[in-house]
Amino acid sequence: MKISRRVILRTAATAAAVAAVLLLGSCATINRLDRYSIEGESLKANMRVPPGPTIDIDYSVWVDSNNPIGTALRVGTTVFKASEAQKAQAVMEEALSSVNVPAIVLNETSQGFASALEARLVDRGQSASYLLDLDIQQYGIQAPSWTSAVSLHLRLTPSLYSNRDGKIVWRRKNITIDVPASPQMFGTGQVLSDIVTAAVLSSLTVEQLEEGFRLLALESAQAVIQRLEHDFYRVRYR
Repeated sequence: MKISRRVILRTAATAAAVAAVLLLGSCATINRLDRYSIEGESLKANMRVPPGPTIDIDYSVWVDSNNPIGTALRVGTTVFKASEAQKAQAVMEEALSSVNVPAIVLNETSQGFASALEARLVDRGQSASYLLDLDIQQYGIQAPSWTSAVSLHLRLTPSLYSNRDGKIVWRRKNITIDVPASPQMFGTGQVLSDIVTAAVLSSLTVEQLEEGFRLLALESAQAVIQRLEHDFYRVRYR
């Protein structure tokens, strides 16, 4: 699995205060769940070929023309942190390559959808009355800075089709999910604070990173399932 390396050094003035939010911006929704009787019907899951994962750690430097010495110190510190981040890249990339995030999301999402709709999940080689199509457009590890909270970023479009009439039963286009990492996910809850930063990840072993990334993928899948459940109950029990 190839990872896109994107450790970015920026000198533009920015105010990075990014809160980790689940399910930001979902548009082009199709919801016809009230027109189909899915209970007891067969459901098969399929996933389009996903892109490779990315690791994004941004650095921002505030340039103050009235304080050149302070600016120079900030630039020097940022360059040092970027150098440290690049050293940590190999370990993080190895761990993320070992965890098949799209497969975890597909497996958990399909089981969650089948449970919510009371459908029967069948193997991919079998024919089914309904098809869940998962299109993952982007995923990876993100941090606004070396010392800010890390999250698993995921952008995807889940669609549910009826194989009987070929129509879309349900779709949420371009769901964006940012699940924040927690110390418990990486097995270091007794040592760290409430957040996990890029600096913290750089000090962990490959095994710790793999477990944390796996749990982040599971949390991401739950966020997708919750969106379907919300839409399902809204049309069925309104």
